[in-house]
Amino acid sequence: MKDIKQELEKAGVTQLSIAKMLKIKAPSVHNVITGKRKTPRIRTAISLAINKPVSDIWPEISTKEETA
Repeated sequence: MKDIKQELEKAGVTQLSIAKMLKIKAPSVHNVITGKRKTPRIRTAISLAINKPVSDIWPEISTKEETA
């Protein structure tokens, strides 16, 4: 969680900006970062924002799960 937040900060991206882009509420993004939710769409947006594959950020998930 802390690493994701640091990577977003380094990239100049906020949780709010991701939420606005996806037209969702900011707590939804926070919940994915903290592991409370596992939403592929939000995970993908976060991975694109920090330029890392989803599997590098959340190694416990498979590619199949992310595309489902």
